[in-house]
Amino acid sequence: MNIETIATGDEIITGFVVDTNSAWLCQQLLDLGIQVKRRSTVGDKLEDIYRLISERSKIADVIIVNGGLGPTSDDNTTLAAARAAGVELERYEAWLNKITQYYAIQGRQMSETNIKQAMLPKGSEIIDNPIGTACGFKLKINNAVCYFTPGVPSEFKLMVEQKILPELKQLTNSESTSVKRYFVFSVSESKLSEILDRQIWPKNIVLGYRVNFPTIEIKLISNNASEDDINDAEKLLLSLINPYLVAKNELDIPSQISKLTGAVPLQLFDNGTSGMLIEQFATAMPHITAKYFPLPGNADELLEYLKKETCRTIAVGPETQDGYSIAYWNGITGFVQTLKSTSQQPKQRKKMIAFAALDMVRRVLCGLSPFAPYEQLVRTAEISYRKTPNIR
Repeated sequence: MNIETIATGDEIITGFVVDTNSAWLCQQLLDLGIQVKRRSTVGDKLEDIYRLISERSKIADVIIVNGGLGPTSDDNTTLAAARAAGVELERYEAWLNKITQYYAIQGRQMSETNIKQAMLPKGSEIIDNPIGTACGFKLKINNAVCYFTPGVPSEFKLMVEQKILPELKQLTNSESTSVKRYFVFSVSESKLSEILDRQIWPKNIVLGYRVNFPTIEIKLISNNASEDDINDAEKLLLSLINPYLVAKNELDIPSQISKLTGAVPLQLFDNGTSGMLIEQFATAMPHITAKYFPLPGNADELLEYLKKETCRTIAVGPETQDGYSIAYWNGITGFVQTLKSTSQQPKQRKKMIAFAALDMVRRVLCGLSPFAPYEQLVRTAEISYRKTPNIR
């Protein structure tokens, strides 16, 4: 299924408004296993919108158009859609009544210009807008089913969630679409692209990326692919991203740690992430003991400090010129590493270190080396220690 999006508005073309609607929409579609083939942006000029809709509707199967459904003279999307479909505008009395009631409830006089929002291309199917005066509408134009939505984010998202996504989900289900998700850490999007985009993937399988700092989510999307092709693609993908892989299907490392530790007490000493680390654990492990007080910044000194503790402990020391020291101690064995982030933003550095601390504990509990091959963090120190038992 070839899906495209069109965003309209001079304010988007000029950069006065950032087009967050299209970005959000593409992510929602990707979660359904649908990767948008093309995103277009056009200004408010009627002729430009008409030409773009006419052109793309001959190529795409579905187009979602956003913006230009308001009552003012620069809102030209509805008229452009009618011309592209070769139909006239007609007044939809049901929607006009709803606009009238909308203003009456608010105790306001409806302007004559609002009648324009009830003038839709003949044959349109109304998409309800329970929180605004601009209805959306669905219309077949050339080869494409086109959805037209208002630019106000709250109204747009409601229409997408209540009407458009459910309809598209039915279409993707009929196409046997599946999505597998993988989360990687401390590797750049450009590095992933360099590694993955050069590969030859089985037919009907594509990759999608979503950056959610400090991780990147990779989606393996299959549309009518065979089970063998899906398995081969997953095997290839895992072989390439394994050094950076931190989770599959769902990114919830604190819950994973909680399951692995069970009822064993866990305490956290944080002198480096400004509380970001404990926030990660707050939901999954509400019983965790957290303490904030000065800790040594040096890796050796931090390990010595923790040797007196008898229960599992995660510790993050303060930032030094060598980076942040992160330690894990279980009363017998301990691991410490000092990681340096190249980010110039303190908040980003702390966020990366907090996640690295989570990943270190996860790796130890899963029987992996605690020292992952990070690309975006420089390791300036690493220590492994095991307490020697007293023999009498």
